[in-house]
Amino acid sequence: MTKINQTNKQFTPNVKKLPLKEYYNSLPFAKKHVVVISKPREELALAIANACGKSLMTAKRWIYGYSKPCPAEKEKIAELLSSSVDNLFPQNKEVEA
Repeated sequence: MTKINQTNKQFTPNVKKLPLKEYYNSLPFAKKHVVVISKPREELALAIANACGKSLMTAKRWIYGYSKPCPAEKEKIAELLSSSVDNLFPQNKEVEA
């Protein structure tokens, strides 16, 4: 018996309008199936890296919120996930006392 490794090139649209970090965290962990091995989180990070022409590490830094992509890269990520830039990258509002 042989196993076939396939990647899921289709991402679920961000219908809940979550920020990028929360959307990433909502994805399931890797699952092993008899025929298909799926790693949605890794695939999303790779797709973002490929779409923006950056490294996988850079894409993960954006996802975890350690750094921010430039506006052009934000547009590419929003297009990839069928979402808006404002939903994926909300502006932090400071609380006034």
